[in-house]
Amino acid sequence: MVVSTTQGYIPDPLRILIVEDSPGERELLREQICGESSHFFTPQVWDASDLATALDTLGRRSIDVILLDLALPDSTGLETLFRVRDHCSEVAIVVLTGMENESLGVEAIQHHAQDYLLKGRLDGFALGRSMRYAVERQRLRNELEQLRFQQRQRQEMRQLEHYSDGGTAKNNRIFSLSPSYGALVRQYVFATREGNNRPSLLVQSLAQRLAAMGAGAQDVVRLHIKMLKETGNWTTSAEERAFGVDARLALVELLGTLADLYREASSLTRGNP
Repeated sequence: MVVSTTQGYIPDPLRILIVEDSPGERELLREQICGESSHFFTPQVWDASDLATALDTLGRRSIDVILLDLALPDSTGLETLFRVRDHCSEVAIVVLTGMENESLGVEAIQHHAQDYLLKGRLDGFALGRSMRYAVERQRLRNELEQLRFQQRQRQEMRQLEHYSDGGTAKNNRIFSLSPSYGALVRQYVFATREGNNRPSLLVQSLAQRLAAMGAGAQDVVRLHIKMLKETGNWTTSAEERAFGVDARLALVELLGTLADLYREASSLTRGNP
């Protein structure tokens, strides 16, 4: 559910993760957030005292905005921001820093934090406004990145379609492998997310089936295009971008394996006239 505001659309209730190693600071932030809730939002608040706990929470819960202290027991400085951003690139981040480190807050914004706040100068109104603006700015950034990705994807699709238009009639037998190819790409996605080895045996098996049909590069590209057109319903734009990258990797490996099979067959033919 979202509610309309003069700044755009923000989630309601706003889901906030406080990442701060000081229990006193965490409690103060909670009080300030809840104290302003009747004016701006009905918050849901979680907290973490170190980066490891924060990343675990982000993996289990949907968060709209992170209040992030850059000085944590297991990570300090901008490295803290980088690690959180790598873990959840679509979540708004407001950096918390001491008055003596204000320049670090400015630098954090240059690296895609949405705002920074100085500890010791916080009040509930300023905190609430900063979080609402951060969520809205991040939403606009996500939409812009999604538009750019879709433009690149459309351009890539046009290039693939041009490449596949070699005058060869579409082969229904090759298109019958579309479910197998889609399963292969999904295996690539899962392997990337979980840090596992890519499914080379599946690539080998599919390449052998394509070779048995006499499929060429154009046929494989047509198969790839068909799979892309039939795939969608992403939860986030980051998932869609990740799928696009993994799909290209699967295509490249499949084409390479198919070429190896044909080279091997050609070599055997020359050796056995």
